[in-house]
Amino acid sequence: MATQGLVTIRSQGRVVMKVVAGCEGRFAKEVAERLRATWPVDFKTAHEIARQIGFGCENCLTVVTEEGILLGGERKPLPSLYRETFQRADFNPRWREGFADFIEIIDL
Repeated sequence: MATQGLVTIRSQGRVVMKVVAGCEGRFAKEVAERLRATWPVDFKTAHEIARQIGFGCENCLTVVTEEGILLGGERKPLPSLYRETFQRADFNPRWREGFADFIEIIDL
């Protein structure tokens, strides 16, 4: 099902990671719970956790950190909207409007 999902991880008030899905966003809560339980994680581990749960698909699952972006399991340059809105914990960078159907924010 095509539902946007966003899981944001903050540490000391700063966003350190976003996991963004263009479909199957309804699994955001499960992804958030697993990431919290296994933190700290890197790009690839966060991507694997999300895929195991069914959050997003290979074409839309994106893991974003300050260092860059992992899309489709590969590191990619960070598009400007992702960089400009990274510290906005509830902003979905897949859409200029920033909305997502399911949003989970983890404060560590």
